[in-house]
Amino acid sequence: MPGDGGAGTPGGRVREPTPAVAGWGAVLLGAAVVVAVVTGGIGPDGVAADLAQTLARAAADLLAVVAAGAALAVLLAPGRTPGADRVLSAAAPLWSAVLVAETFVRGALVSGRRLAEVRVPDVLAFLTGPRAGAGQLVAVAAALALAGVAGSRPARPGTGPGPAALALVLVVVAAAAPAATGHTAASTVAWLAVPAVVVHVAAALLWLGGLGAVLVTARDADVLAVALPRFSRLALGAVVALGVSGALAATARLSAPVELVTTAYGAVVATKVVLLAVAAALGGVTRSRLRAGRLPVLVWAAVEVLVLAGATGVAATLTHTA
Repeated sequence: MPGDGGAGTPGGRVREPTPAVAGWGAVLLGAAVVVAVVTGGIGPDGVAADLAQTLARAAADLLAVVAAGAALAVLLAPGRTPGADRVLSAAAPLWSAVLVAETFVRGALVSGRRLAEVRVPDVLAFLTGPRAGAGQLVAVAAALALAGVAGSRPARPGTGPGPAALALVLVVVAAAAPAATGHTAASTVAWLAVPAVVVHVAAALLWLGGLGAVLVTARDADVLAVALPRFSRLALGAVVALGVSGALAATARLSAPVELVTTAYGAVVATKVVLLAVAAALGGVTRSRLRAGRLPVLVWAAVEVLVLAGATGVAATLTHTA
């Protein structure tokens, strides 16, 4: 692949540094906590439970992105990313565990008990009571099914895209269910907002998960040459879908544009919109450099991931922002 500074090596390696996946995760979790504190999502009367909920939701979103990225790595570069299977096999059960832990936290919040005092009946009351409980149950079931699919995929290349496509569908179901059955489902425009939320979550996973997958596998120049152009086309559609679906989903909680600056929820949405706009601009720079055959595009893409991680952390607070 042509470059402007000798980005490739005879051994098929690129000189770009390996992306700091842990750093992306830290940005996501940190953004979720900061926004929750600023907007009142973590209140003085229940700091432990509110903080636990914020971290659990952000961790679940992070693992959803990791799982989506692993599945997309297989689809973007079939037969060239055997490590993606191992990542998916590790992320799926961990995601399931985080969702179960989040269920207990939500049970404590619904019952008004401290985390140490939550009981099984409290959790069952959450799961069978509010619509959000049903969504949480669907998410746990889908994540467990994902773990089964991931465990059935041999950790070697050449196994075909079928299981990876199924895994990606399960990731979207598990990630979208809690959001689609929360405040959105109780809205007077639920018929419009719920499908919009599902599309919004799917588009976000395709964009951030796919970009992360490309960067993580970028040490192999041959894989990069195959995956990056494919992802560039996928990302353009995902960005458009994300913007349109986000605007439609916001109608479930915002009755007028002025609420973007007069309510805590609106401020979170506005912050997320700004971050997504910045990330989209960075994506445009990356695509233009790619079309021109100019490297390194990975530096721009890595910054794009950082911005998207921040936006995802901000979005994690939307489920419990007043």
